[in-house]
Amino acid sequence: MAHSLGELTLLVPPPRDACTAAELASLRAELAKRGVVARCVDLGRDPDGTVRRLVTGGARWLALCGSDRALHQIAAAVVEGGPDVVLGVFAGSTRNDFARGFGLYTNPRTAAAILAREGELPIDVGVAHFTGGGAERRSYVLNDVVIGLGAVALRREARLRPFGRVGGLLAWWSACAAFRRTHVDVDMVFAEWHDTAVQVRLSNGQFAHDGLHIAPIALPDDGVWDVQVWDGPRSLPFTLQPKMALGEHLPHKHISQWRQKQASVTSARPLPVAVDGTAAGTTPVSFELRHRALRLKL
Repeated sequence: MAHSLGELTLLVPPPRDACTAAELASLRAELAKRGVVARCVDLGRDPDGTVRRLVTGGARWLALCGSDRALHQIAAAVVEGGPDVVLGVFAGSTRNDFARGFGLYTNPRTAAAILAREGELPIDVGVAHFTGGGAERRSYVLNDVVIGLGAVALRREARLRPFGRVGGLLAWWSACAAFRRTHVDVDMVFAEWHDTAVQVRLSNGQFAHDGLHIAPIALPDDGVWDVQVWDGPRSLPFTLQPKMALGEHLPHKHISQWRQKQASVTSARPLPVAVDGTAAGTTPVSFELRHRALRLKL
């Protein structure tokens, strides 16, 4: 019996962001056992354009087979594709914190079972509006945003990724050494912050930075951001990582936390902003949350 969503389109990013060929082959084999017809589409150098063409051509059931960076590249095309587009995610062995939050980074057999069963979960989608330079542009947020030190570390990690864990440690230590706290203004619906800070985080999902349980109370379908402002020593986002791995870093005297629908962040000097693990711009930036704007296959 054919699946109610019809044919599944597996979106395959370039090799650096894709699951392995063996993982993809196993996924297709497991889907076939469950009667799901799946075709593979290479996203190539224009992931956004490729997905937009697929949706325009009638594709409604998509599954990304890769990392959170690849997911960020297609987020706009999927969200703007309309309310009948359903997105699945199979991260395989890639780094994907969004998938981790839903248990979607699992092996091909489990992933196929999740994709093949009926039902979806409507989740919230954030929108970051960048207003610097006199021209506004926006970026969709599926998982999380970090402003300040965490964004600097992510940018350095991207360059040092070939060195594995050692590269990650070097990225954090060099970011901590070079970063200088600055005055930050965070204006929210029912709260505000006007003081120096190390970083600001807005979370829709719970995990970030390759599996750290940074926002344990964030829920992707509750209509609010988990907003955190980190002050105190600039080494704090690094030294707290052992506790963050277990979600035991909160409450903390140097982390202020709120649940808010909207927020805007300005700073005395431009601070880098990373969206879903990808460099996206600099402050000033404002955020909104579109309640249950995406149908996620679960």
